[in-house]
Amino acid sequence: KKLPFPFTVLLLLIGLGLGVLARLGYLETWAIGSWHLDVSILANSLEWAAHIDPHLLLFVFLPILIFEAAFAMDVHTFKKSVANATLLAVPGIIIALFLTGILVYGIDYYGFGLSGWSNWGIALMFGSVVSATDPVAVVALLKELGTSKKLGTLIEGESLLNDGTAIVIFMVFFLSITGAASESSPIMDFFRIAVGGVVVGVIIGKITLAWVKKVINDALVEISVVIASAYLTFFIAEHFLHVSGVLALVALGIIIGGVGRTRISPQVEHFMHEFWDLAGFMANCLIFLIVGVVIAKRSVFSVNDFVVLGVLYIGVHVIRAIVILVLYPIMRRTGYGLSVKEAYVVWYGALRGAIGLALALIVAGVDDKYIPEDIRNQFLFLTAGIVTLSLLVNATTIKILVRKLGLTRVAPAKAKMILHANQYLIQSSENQLERIKSNRYLKRANWDKVSEYLPKASEIKEEELGEIQTIAEVRRRILEKEKSSYWYQFKDGLLGPIAVQKLSDAIDVLLDAGGTVSLAERKDLDQQWESPKLLASLQSVPLLGVFAEKALLGRLTISYDCAVGFVVAQEEALKLVESMHRGGESEKDLDIIEEEINENRIEGQTFIRNLRKNHPDIFRAISTRQAIRSILNYERKTVERLQKKGRIDSGESGRMLASLQERSKRLIDSPPEIERQKKG
Repeated sequence: KKLPFPFTVLLLLIGLGLGVLARLGYLETWAIGSWHLDVSILANSLEWAAHIDPHLLLFVFLPILIFEAAFAMDVHTFKKSVANATLLAVPGIIIALFLTGILVYGIDYYGFGLSGWSNWGIALMFGSVVSATDPVAVVALLKELGTSKKLGTLIEGESLLNDGTAIVIFMVFFLSITGAASESSPIMDFFRIAVGGVVVGVIIGKITLAWVKKVINDALVEISVVIASAYLTFFIAEHFLHVSGVLALVALGIIIGGVGRTRISPQVEHFMHEFWDLAGFMANCLIFLIVGVVIAKRSVFSVNDFVVLGVLYIGVHVIRAIVILVLYPIMRRTGYGLSVKEAYVVWYGALRGAIGLALALIVAGVDDKYIPEDIRNQFLFLTAGIVTLSLLVNATTIKILVRKLGLTRVAPAKAKMILHANQYLIQSSENQLERIKSNRYLKRANWDKVSEYLPKASEIKEEELGEIQTIAEVRRRILEKEKSSYWYQFKDGLLGPIAVQKLSDAIDVLLDAGGTVSLAERKDLDQQWESPKLLASLQSVPLLGVFAEKALLGRLTISYDCAVGFVVAQEEALKLVESMHRGGESEKDLDIIEEEINENRIEGQTFIRNLRKNHPDIFRAISTRQAIRSILNYERKTVERLQKKGRIDSGESGRMLASLQERSKRLIDSPPEIERQKKG
């Protein structure tokens, strides 16, 4: 934590150090006085790692890294950023590889180095390899510094997509050089491989969700199914269908991380994210250690190669700047847009990583009759050098750039809220300290020492902030609270999967406005709640009536679910406003917010009242379903509470929960139908 390097860079340095020690023969035998310790197992292990099959890197580590990144991504933010990410990942990478190819060709042509690289196929293939970016170190740093989630998502989205396009373009050139290219057009091959990969990911994603939806609260099964789907997606796409496995994994991860978030059991969803966080962390640790060892053990170079490496390192940054400059007029108007300051980070934060090195290792393993040995050695050295320099220089110094650009600066309205929260925290902690002093078991404590551990005053000064309109920031906090309320209701079994998705999506749209729109502006929600008149009229039509009735029941069930969850969330939001009143926020702003929340609450209650009045039979069926769901949820919590108190053991608890899950599944598969009430 105290070192200035991101953890991935430190792992790379450890790998480099181990590789150098093994290369110099220091890991064979250690002499301690007259005692000799045989440590050749370390040397053998590092030798294996240095000559690891690059396909092993792709087929073992890539499914974890790509799926975890796509699965953890905020889908709403990605949707708004995907256009800009695609611009950088498709036309951007094509421009970059051609300019890199021209640079490499020029170095050979003018006799500066790289003899034999005047083959356009090799030059362009090298361009595709060094154009694949790795966001791990940069995105982790941006999160740590508290910069915009939109910027991190753009960098991560670009990396996910350009890994796919870089591998596709690389394979087009690689297969043509090795004589295994197809007779069709390279452009048609590119679109077939890219689009085919996305289609494979979507299909397997839909199958996975249908499977997981049938499993209730079984973490081992649900996580196993998702792991299997990630590896199968990559294997089927790459090995059997010869389409992009990376783009297939991106599509799979976004589907399971988006829609799938409500299909995975609420009690499993958090564990699922924790598992993939750990898997991604371990894969990154291993891959960066291996990358370091490979670079140290297998690099073959001359003094001139270092000069060429320096030229290429500067060159790829100039080319990256040209790409962003060309695409910037479109990018600043697309999705969330791109500011000039953010463009600097996107330029400087384009690190190179394991994908490029894995592709270079594939090149290093081909036969001499396709690519001469000296070119293969230079190809691997230059790729490894650019990966190393981008991690050692860019990843280590980007924190300075981000701070200089002011991208970590807190907005005045947010700063004021943080200041008030800090003041409240200090006051409540001091009050708690006074209460603790009366505890007879603690009365001999050194209270001066205890006081040193109280929270410190904020560095933000109120007089420096002046009069600030905080209503936008208050709205944003209320919306975040409302969104978390929906997910808590979902986890508690009080809100259905479709309803939580609709309500959460509506919040994301309002959050995009940055708090400038009234909390009562919910036009999309109003439309979703409307009773479909066509379905209501078709109920009386013979044959169609049965299907129309079921469809209407399903639609109104979701609307009722949304309305109830909406009202509950508004009541929780009002409690938050009350606490803000006590926290010293602007009374005028809070009064406006309170009016907006009450307007929402009245609207939700009105919808429920009208549904009960206009569709009494349907309302009865929906209420029955909700009552069953509530009683099952209460039973689950009671069983968990009894186990915690020691009144039942884990075996008895498991049997009770198994019975509960069976009834929960019955409610999903065959819910109570509409009972027509007799008139008169």
